[in-house]
Amino acid sequence: MKHRLYSLAAFAGFCFLLPVGLAAAQERNYRADLATLYNEYQRVLTLRDACVAHQPDKRTDFQGAYQDWMNRHVRIVDDLDNRFAAIIKRASKDQAEYSKNYGKYQSEVLQLREESKKAMLANKDKLTKECNEFPAWLRHPKSDIPALHPAEFKSVYRIR
Repeated sequence: MKHRLYSLAAFAGFCFLLPVGLAAAQERNYRADLATLYNEYQRVLTLRDACVAHQPDKRTDFQGAYQDWMNRHVRIVDDLDNRFAAIIKRASKDQAEYSKNYGKYQSEVLQLREESKKAMLANKDKLTKECNEFPAWLRHPKSDIPALHPAEFKSVYRIR
């Protein structure tokens, strides 16, 4: 079930905004690792939305499984969202620019998620198989972000 729906494009649009204080190699690793974690969260949202659209009669099962996953990930997701906002905040000169930039990048993420969903819906046979496996996968610890991306998780959440 592990696959990539997202390129790092959603995150790359604002990764350049990270502060320049880190060594170049550390910056690149941090950016890529943060993007990988953020994109995994976006991938789960996209697959949930595609499955609900593809199999609306199973909405309750998809939503319940997603809620189980989210209950295990609430701190990680909140932190990823906060890091997303902090990157944009640091690159903005004032609150007005921050608000504009934040809206712009949130819109880009949502647009990429919608495009990925449409691409998934175009391949009905593959999506049916993925949707049938999705609830059990979400409820299993192997779907946990730290389990899927241990090196990236350790890199982003290491003590600095």
